[in-house]
Amino acid sequence: MFINPMWDNEAQRIGLQRCTPLGYFFHGLSDLVGLAGLLTLGGSVITIIYRAITGTFQLSLLWYLAAAIGLGFIGMALAAVSWALASRRGFSYGYETRTATWLDQGQTRSLHYSDLTRENR
Repeated sequence: MFINPMWDNEAQRIGLQRCTPLGYFFHGLSDLVGLAGLLTLGGSVITIIYRAITGTFQLSLLWYLAAAIGLGFIGMALAAVSWALASRRGFSYGYETRTATWLDQGQTRSLHYSDLTRENR
């Protein structure tokens, strides 16, 4: 809920970036928001446990948990928007062939993992 799955390989990541830079930005932003939610969740649990042990627990502290979960949902929504933008451009990724394909101005573009290894030489 808080962190998106890792990329299969660089062809998928760079393919999404070339397909839709805005969608790629939203994907990165979703990871940051999810990380903030995960850290907030950990901090709120520690705070609630500490306050329960010291006898200063109040029910209003449960809002910290709600805020953390809310950040998780916002991160999930940003990731969904990212993939929706890519889907509108016809983005697809073949896990067996490690090839990303998408439509760019009516033409099919593709990026294969071997293309990336040649670019880095």
